[in-house]
Amino acid sequence: MAQTADAARESALKRFLPPGPRPLPCRRDVQRGRRLRLFVYGLPWAYHGQVVEYVERRARELLHVNCAYLREDTCPNTGFSHLENLRSHCTDVPIFSKLLQVATLVGEPERADVFLVPFLLGCNAMLGWGHGMSRVNGPAHHAFFGSFDKFARDSLPHFARWPHRHLFLFPLDSMFMPKWLGGSMLAHTGAGYRNKSRLDVTIPYLASLPRELVRAQPDAGARSTRVFLMASPSRNKENAMPFSTVETIRRMQRTTFCVAPPGDSDGFTQRFYYIVAAGCIPVRVDPYYPSLKFGKGGWPFKQTMEGHRAVLLLPPDRLGRDGLMPTLANVSQPRVPEMHQSLLRVVRPSVLFDYRGGAPDAFSPFLTELFYLAAHRLPGSFFGIDYFLSPKNYNSLA
Repeated sequence: MAQTADAARESALKRFLPPGPRPLPCRRDVQRGRRLRLFVYGLPWAYHGQVVEYVERRARELLHVNCAYLREDTCPNTGFSHLENLRSHCTDVPIFSKLLQVATLVGEPERADVFLVPFLLGCNAMLGWGHGMSRVNGPAHHAFFGSFDKFARDSLPHFARWPHRHLFLFPLDSMFMPKWLGGSMLAHTGAGYRNKSRLDVTIPYLASLPRELVRAQPDAGARSTRVFLMASPSRNKENAMPFSTVETIRRMQRTTFCVAPPGDSDGFTQRFYYIVAAGCIPVRVDPYYPSLKFGKGGWPFKQTMEGHRAVLLLPPDRLGRDGLMPTLANVSQPRVPEMHQSLLRVVRPSVLFDYRGGAPDAFSPFLTELFYLAAHRLPGSFFGIDYFLSPKNYNSLA
């Protein structure tokens, strides 16, 4: 039976993704994931494998990298390039790959806990944003977005009965979510919930990081700089950032607090994940939702991860009234090392991806969030689980 299940997972990986490296799940996620009975629709190659093939080919041509750009972490960081920025929306690729490897795949819809729609929506979106990319899968793209009702009738035959159990991987900001997906499970990078049942999973961007720089982490007491902020004076100039990626992370590693304003949308830019990777305490300034408390902002895995233990939320009105430096000066000395430890122990491994399966990573809380939805948000009790992994015992994932 186990051999048959393994064969089904292997067949699915070959059907939906090109040959080559695979982002691997950790052993703990493999054990937990078996509880999830997953029905995967057999959408054409243009919705998944073709997108990955095309982006990875263009990365080799434009960035001169010799790697599977979306599926392995040996690719060099090419700096703050346009393609590097576009890649940050391809979180759907490692999540998709790992989900196929850990779940129990079923062919009978009545047995399914979740129906996965294998459309890499985040990575697909970047094909229409220029910067050397083209819409290579136009007919498939327009079939989905042009008339979803028809698409669902033709390709998602169980959507009409169980829309709330259909999972769409859409790592874009929540403001871009189609209204007709508002009754489904959405994995996105933004802040706002898209339906009254709150079936959203807020996931991180896919950060491309120089591996050699993010391993060693100076403790809070060894950081000589108090505050770091970097922003581009113009988004329209190539390499407009004042420092390279390597130099940026080095400076962040020497800093206690790093200011993390949002970008064009109410989610995050890669800046936040560079800050976390460097072990710097993020200071979130949120002009989109200045009156919202921590749990309702655009935080990754906000249902299950107690990010407020490691991140400062600084409303714009307080920033204008009290100033940045005085506010940070008022953070108690005992709290700084506590926040730093929480950042390194809980937040950092929860928002960065480990493609080698050596430890829990951003995919791990993604599974936890699915369990959360099953226990608290979806009608009825399914998944076959008799417990919910709460934030208090989240560290047991490690």
